[in-house]
Parts: sequence; structure tokens; C-alpha cells
Amino acid sequence: MNTTAFLILSFSSLFAVIDPLGVIPFFSGLTAGRKLREKRKILIKALITAFFVLFLFTAVGHQLLAVFGITVDAFRIAGGVIFFGIGLDMLQSKPRRWHTGIGKAYAKDMEVSEDPDEDDDPSITPLAIPMIAGPGSITTVMVLTAQAPTNLGIPMVMGAVLANLLLAGAILMGADVVLAKLGRTGMKVIEKLMGLLITVIAVQLMIDGITPIITSIIS
Repeated sequence: MNTTAFLILSFSSLFAVIDPLGVIPFFSGLTAGRKLREKRKILIKALITAFFVLFLFTAVGHQLLAVFGITVDAFRIAGGVIFFGIGLDMLQSKPRRWHTGIGKAYAKDMEVSEDPDEDDDPSITPLAIPMIAGPGSITTVMVLTAQAPTNLGIPMVMGAVLANLLLAGAILMGADVVLAKLGRTGMKVIEKLMGLLITVIAVQLMIDGITPIITSIIS
């Protein structure tokens, strides 16, 4: 894979996993009733937090794998499984658990009433983590860094991350307008397309992870 192809793969993979269009209904709901200035402040804080989280896993993710004795091939397979689950949820229009917020997920599991003050500031949770910098995007940056065709894997992946976050910021700032223009049907069509793309990426990741293992066993 050449550098141009890798950059395109990095951008498209992250765009599909972050899915800023899919975050629009959540962002609109979480910031409903707030002034434009407040919405902008929440969004900027969320994007900065997501950037540093993804940078951390891009820069030292493989060192973390080494500490726990995990091979890149194993991580590719695990990433493929995670991606496959995300893709199926999107294709079947099922709610993704990490898009509900910690407080809401806990309240649902434990059958208790949710504390209204817990998620008062949605910028860190659930917007930054886990909506933008969630399991899918974290797995993506680590796998992409391992697949980089040159030693500039980290800056190239982070360039794709930055481009996606800037695009996500632009999309989310116009969330109410986009939601009104696309409508429910349009959002569903986009969700299906993103789900299909993620599912295909998942299958390819699992093939890339399993192939060296099978080759090693045969040889």
C-alpha cells in the first residue's frame, strides 16, 4: 500500500467509525435549549478531548500491546470483531451502547433513576468519550498505525484524525440544519452505508490478522 492509499484508508476508516452524521441526533438532544455559544464551547471541548485520547493510543498503543504480550495480528482480529459488531448494529439500526452515556447505561442496567446532574456537561461524556473517541476509533488508530507503509505512521494517522475531527466539528455545528435537511430517512440511509463500510473493513482486518497465523502454522 502506498502513502496516498494509506491516507485515504485512514481518513475513510475513521470517518466511518466516528460517524459524525450518526452523532448529530445525540448532539442536538444533549445540547437542546442551550445558546449557540454554549453549544460551540461544548463541541470544542469534546473535540480537543477526543484528539488527545486518540493521540495517546496512536502514540503508545503498541507499547501497551507489548506490555500485555499482545501481537498486532491478535489486535487486528479483535479490532475486526469490534468493527463487525458496530457495523451490524448500524445495519440493523440497533442503538450502540457507547452512544447512551455512562450515567444512562448504568441507570438502565441497575434499574435506578438517573442523576440529572451527572451528565449536565456532555462534552467529555458522552460526546468526547465514547461517541467520538470510542472503542471503534481507538481500535482504528492502533491498527492503522501498525499498517502504515512508512515510519511516518503516527503523523499520518494523526493527520487523518485531525481532518476527521475538524470535519465532525463543522458537521455538528450545523447539526440542527443537517437533521432538518436529511430527515429521518436520509439519516437511516447514511447509517446503513456507514455500517456496510465498517463491516467490510472488519472482515478485511480479520483476514489480515488470521492469514499470518495460518501461514505460520502451515510452514
